[in-house]
Amino acid sequence: MVANPRRPSTSSALRLARQAWRLLHLDSQRAIACADKALARALAQGDVLAEGWARLARGIHLLYFVTPAAAAVELEQARACFDAEGDRAGQLLAGAGLARGLWRAGHFEESLAQALALRDEGLHVLRPDQRGILLNTIAGCYSALGHSEEALAYMFQALRDAGPSKAHGFDVVLHCNLAHEHVQLGDHLEALRHVDQGINRCKALDNVRLLSVLLINRVICLTELDRPHEALPDIEQLLALPADADGRGTMGSCFETLAVAALSAGNVALGGDLVARALAAPPSADPDEQVERVVAAAMLDQARGNLPQALRRLQAAEAMAGGGTVGLNLRPRIRFFQTLADLHEALGDAKSA
Repeated sequence: MVANPRRPSTSSALRLARQAWRLLHLDSQRAIACADKALARALAQGDVLAEGWARLARGIHLLYFVTPAAAAVELEQARACFDAEGDRAGQLLAGAGLARGLWRAGHFEESLAQALALRDEGLHVLRPDQRGILLNTIAGCYSALGHSEEALAYMFQALRDAGPSKAHGFDVVLHCNLAHEHVQLGDHLEALRHVDQGINRCKALDNVRLLSVLLINRVICLTELDRPHEALPDIEQLLALPADADGRGTMGSCFETLAVAALSAGNVALGGDLVARALAAPPSADPDEQVERVVAAAMLDQARGNLPQALRRLQAAEAMAGGGTVGLNLRPRIRFFQTLADLHEALGDAKSA
C-alpha cells in the first residue's frame, strides 16, 4: 500500500478499478486486465482509494481462479487501503471476501462468524449489486454446515437484490448456487431448472469459469436423476476447457464428480482417466470432494472387477462419511453409503448391504 493523500473519487485509476469490479462476472479476463491496469495507475499516482478497489477486484478474481491464500494477500491489502481512506463499503466487501476465502479453505464456522459480523451494517451500507457478495458468502457457509434453509433464504435475498439488469452477472452465480443447494435437498429437477437458467444467462457473459461450474452442477443433476449418459457431452466440454484463467481456473475441477457420472454411465475408460486426474490433484480441504474421490476410486475398482480393493477404500473412509464431519453435505454421504451397499451386495454379503 502507498501512503499518499486522498485522491478525488473521479480519478482515472478509480474509474478503472470500479469498471473491473463491474466486470468480475460479466467478463473475467477484461476484469482482471482492468484491475491490473488500475492498480498500476493507482500506485503511480499515489491513489490509495483506487488501489483498494483494484486490489479488491483482484482478490475476488483470485478467489475464483487461483487459491484462497493468494486472494487473501490482495484482500488484506485492499482492506488496509480502505482503512486508510475510511471507505466503509470497501472495508465490508474486503471482509466478505476474506470470509469467503476461509470458507473455500474449509474453515466453515470461522468464515460464518466473520461474515455474520458484517451482515447488519452491510445491508445498510452496501449497494444492491454489492450486497450479493456478502449474502452469498453467508449462504455458502450455511450450506457447507448443512443448514440448507438458512442458505436458501440468503441466496434468494441476494437474488432479489441482484436482478439481471443490475447484477453485472452475479445473478448467474446465484442460480448456480441455488442449483447446488437444491441438489443437497434432493430436488434435482428444481436444481436443473436453476442450472439451465444460469447457462442461458451465461450466453450474455464472457466467463468460462462460471459456465464450467454450471456444467458441473448439470452433470451432478443428471447423474442423480439416473440420466448420466446425458451428462457425457458436458463432461467432454469441461475437459476441453484449459485449467487456467482463460478457462475453468485451477480450482474446483471436480474430477471426482465427473468420474462418478462417467462410471455411472458405464464409460470405464473416461471414468478411469477422471479418477486418475482426481487422485493426482492436490489434497482438498472440502469434505464433499474428499468423500467423492473415495467413491469414484471405489467405483472404478468395482468396474474393473477389483471388488476387495473397492471395499477396502470405502471402509477406510467410512468414519469420515458417517455423519460427524463438519462441512460434509448429504449428497456425497448418500452416494458413499449407496456405493458401499451395492458393493456388499455384489460380494454376496446381503446382511452388510
